Amino acid sequence: MNPGKPDPRPSILKRPLTWIMDVRRCWFACAAFALVSHSVFAADLLGAYRQALDNDANFLAARANTDAAREAVPQARAGLLPNLSFSGSRSKNNTDITQNNALFGKVSSHFDYIAEGQNLTLRQPLYRRANLAQYRQAEAQVAGAEQTLDKERQNLAARVAVAYFEVLAAQDQSRFAAEQKKTYYEQWQRSVVMLDKGAGTRTDRDEAKARYDGVLAQEIDAANNVDLAERTLASMTSQPVRAGALAPLDSKHLPLEAPVPAFFDEWVTLAENTNPELASLRYGIEVNNQEVDKQRSGHLPTLDLIAQRSYSASESVSIIGSQYNTNLIGIQFAIPLFSGGAVISAERQALAGLERALQQYEAGKRQMTLNLRREFNNVTLGISKVRALEEAYKSAELALASTEMGVKAGTRNTLDVLNARQQVFSAQRDLGKGRYDYVVARLRLKAAAGTLGEGDIELVNRWLTAAK
Repeated sequence: MNPGKPDPRPSILKRPLTWIMDVRRCWFACAAFALVSHSVFAADLLGAYRQALDNDANFLAARANTDAAREAVPQARAGLLPNLSFSGSRSKNNTDITQNNALFGKVSSHFDYIAEGQNLTLRQPLYRRANLAQYRQAEAQVAGAEQTLDKERQNLAARVAVAYFEVLAAQDQSRFAAEQKKTYYEQWQRSVVMLDKGAGTRTDRDEAKARYDGVLAQEIDAANNVDLAERTLASMTSQPVRAGALAPLDSKHLPLEAPVPAFFDEWVTLAENTNPELASLRYGIEVNNQEVDKQRSGHLPTLDLIAQRSYSASESVSIIGSQYNTNLIGIQFAIPLFSGGAVISAERQALAGLERALQQYEAGKRQMTLNLRREFNNVTLGISKVRALEEAYKSAELALASTEMGVKAGTRNTLDVLNARQQVFSAQRDLGKGRYDYVVARLRLKAAAGTLGEGDIELVNRWLTAAK
């Protein structure tokens, strides 16, 4: 290196402050990336639903229960397939024999020998009615479990939608409370100034102060509701939720449309064919039918095909040193004659279980009809309600403008303005809640009919605006 020329290479000793700043920027960038990576949350309804599919404990438990139920079929099928078994034994035997002899009296003999035995047995059921009924019962149980899982998936979609819009509703309430607090504070301060100038009244000042103090308590309640709503949604997605990050509902994209099909009886017919809970109950009837058949088979004979190869050596003291190899093939037939009344009792028990399943299906069908009627009405009446609330909000804004003009004209006072503003805030809150209820009712109607799928969640997701 030439000492007469400056070193062109960067040196941290020459620029310590710059180097430290670069390190700090890098550290903060890495920390921010780690924080964001750790708490990534899809900020729309579709993302929340997909995360809930992977994280909701209730749905995961239902999925595990279905996985366990699926194993009933191979277990029941085993009762119809061949069974191959092997057994073997080897023992050391010590035998003392004492015999009476006419010449010598009692004569004793002692033997030490090794006994061995091996058996390879193949059994193929040819006719076992109970095993066949068990297999059919297992198929019905698995089909019912699959329907139950589908019901839980649809219920999860509805629960996520309810929790999502409850977060938005709580956030709206919190925002309205903050706006009210700001408005009432400004009105209170204006009343104080007017009173000091002799142009206002003590009543106006005190009324504005009372409204301001009251909204402070509402703001606390609203903040608590936001926190609880966020935690409710987070419990399903297993991800932290921030209300401000969720995509809000865009009223311009929200279609107020009647349900399709338009007639309630058509919804009932549709639900009878597609509702997974009803389907699960129908499979429950089949499970109990097969249980009756299984118990009745206790009166029937069984028929098995048996093939066996056996080997034995020195089985007893009389054949010490002898070895036997035996091949056997044949049919084993068994007829139950009397079991103390256990078979008849089990059959009566199975018939009672069948009656219970039939009544559970009828009760489920009636409950499904009630759920359909409730959600069908919520959708159809919700349309009229939202439109009425939209008109109420417009009227409240017009009333506020007229009241403010009345104050300037001297025909209205501060209390009238406060009441008019309160009416506007209430109309805003009710309109937002009405829209959320309408959207949720549409999804619940689909769930009650058993047709709610990810496509319906995607449709609702298109009614949201991009999150901030």
